[in-house]
Order: sequence, then structure tokens, then C-alpha cells
Amino acid sequence: MKNKKHLFHFIVSESMNNNVIDFLLKEFKINTFSKLFEMMFRLVNKKISKIKRIIGNHRSEYAVIDRSDDKRLDKYLRISETDYMQIKRWHSLYNEFGMASTVRDIILFFYNGVMKYGLEEFLKIVGRKLKIDKLQNDFLGKMTQLLSIAARKQLLYALLIENYPKYVYYT
Repeated sequence: MKNKKHLFHFIVSESMNNNVIDFLLKEFKINTFSKLFEMMFRLVNKKISKIKRIIGNHRSEYAVIDRSDDKRLDKYLRISETDYMQIKRWHSLYNEFGMASTVRDIILFFYNGVMKYGLEEFLKIVGRKLKIDKLQNDFLGKMTQLLSIAARKQLLYALLIENYPKYVYYT
């Protein structure tokens, strides 16, 4: 049963599809979105739960897909049973509005990282272990009275991408 693939449906904005996903497919030189996501998921699987834990209860707020583009596209992804169950666990554990928000978070995390550091450098950095306590302290120091979970997630991911080399262990 572990090799069974789920057909996972989610919504993206047209600009995210045309700019973000197409850019990542070209950069990674991968021809299918499912393979691209599987590779990205493998790289961040252990880190995402630690990052989400910093915010804690996401209070099941609706995740805004794109404020600047109101055109929506259906996107499909074939993911393994194990990956599907992991995303489902995070959805339940952190009280997120939908599993699709986690998928979009991973996609945008990679897009922003590749844009800032370049593909090769970002892959080196993302492969290292995170100093999660340092990230949490910096996040809590910058966060004042952000009530919106979406704003908290945006701040956390922006802080992580901006200072990623500072938050990893070098061996």
C-alpha cells in the first residue's frame, strides 16, 4: 500500500502557476510537477513540522491564495500515500484550513529560496540541519501583535529565506 499514489487536487492562482511553478520546473530541469513536488517534499519533510511548530495552532484560517491575481487554476499532483498522510497529519496537528496551503507553502518556500540563493546554493543550504531555536527566537523577536496566521506564516518564511545560512549547522 505504501507505493500507492494519491491524485491530490488543489487551487493555485494563474500567476503562481505561470511564474512560480513553471520557473521551478525549468530550474530543476524536471518535466512533471509531481516529480518536482516529490523532490522538494523529500528535502523539507523533516523541517516543515519544526517550522510549523513555531507558529503552533494555525486556527484554521483561510489561506489567501494570491491577493494580486484572482484567476484560479485547478492543479493536480500525484503523491505517495506516505507523503499524503504526512501532509494530512500536519493539517490536523497544526489546525490548518486545508492541506493545499501546506503544498503551496512548500512551493513558495522553494521559489523564494531559489530566487535568493540560486538553485545549487539553495539545495546545499536546505540540505543542512536547521537551528530551530535560533529561528524561533528571531521570529518571536520580530513578531509584535500579528493576529493573522497568514501574516505570521509570511513573516516566518520570509525570515527563514532571508537568513537561511544563519539558521543551519555547518559541518
